[in-house]
Amino acid sequence: MSIRRFSRVAVIGLSLGAAGSAFASLTNTLVQVNATGTELSEAGYTQLGSSPYVSLPSGECAVNGCVTLAGASSSSISKGYLDFQFLNYTYNPIWYSGIFALLDVDFGATGMTLTQLIGLINDQTTTTGVTALTSAQANNAQGTCSFSEWLPTSLDDGLVLQWTPATPPTSPGLSQVFTIAWDFTSLQPGLQGGGVSVEGAYGLPSPGAAALLAIAGVVRRRRR
Repeated sequence: MSIRRFSRVAVIGLSLGAAGSAFASLTNTLVQVNATGTELSEAGYTQLGSSPYVSLPSGECAVNGCVTLAGASSSSISKGYLDFQFLNYTYNPIWYSGIFALLDVDFGATGMTLTQLIGLINDQTTTTGVTALTSAQANNAQGTCSFSEWLPTSLDDGLVLQWTPATPPTSPGLSQVFTIAWDFTSLQPGLQGGGVSVEGAYGLPSPGAAALLAIAGVVRRRRR
């Protein structure tokens, strides 16, 4: 199975004014979901991969929205973005609670915690429409599929991002492309050492009654 095409979960983004007024959809925030890949690339963001990653229906619970994660592990990226799509996703309003992205975050020498980063991102939710969560908080609309119940141990303390696009994923066929971007270049340590970066990003729609995992052994364990 191709890691690039058929992996899974999450990412975030900040534009830090790099785009200026050239692109109205770019925002000066830690994460964003409304800018296009073209806009982000021209503003200095690094794309994870070279084309949208694709999430596939997975297992017997595919009828309830179970999918594989769309994304991959990566080298450390402080300012980047992920494009992803869903193939034949079964939209079911009973389970659907928007789109999710999962970031495998390395905090480097900053001393920052996941809780602190979540707080900074949620301070900007009014602008971005993105809510940051822990894997224990992230769930479907029925509260029956906590991410912490099925994520691999290498990602269960990852950063989960949730937002609700105007149009849910389409079916059948490939959905529209969803883009999530992050810019953590402002979160640098006062002393020498690495800043906050992303070592893996994955996207998925709301999972159904259960979620299946297909990337065990693929994702690198987060550096402490």
